[in-house]
Amino acid sequence: MTDRPGRPVPGTTPGLRVPLVRGEPAAYVLLFGPHGERREALTTAQLMSLVVDAAGELGFVLSVPPRDA
Repeated sequence: MTDRPGRPVPGTTPGLRVPLVRGEPAAYVLLFGPHGERREALTTAQLMSLVVDAAGELGFVLSVPPRDA
């Protein structure tokens, strides 16, 4: 999915097999098919859940740094 070695094609997300497009505010759209004929809207919260689940499948654990009290 690159047009140049080491650089992703504009409008694509490396490692994501389905293009992710920024939609209306606080929403993302997954485009399926060669012409994007099926659109699936994702909220930011759903997208974060997708990222966390995908990271878990790869053996990663996502965490945030502790807050200073």
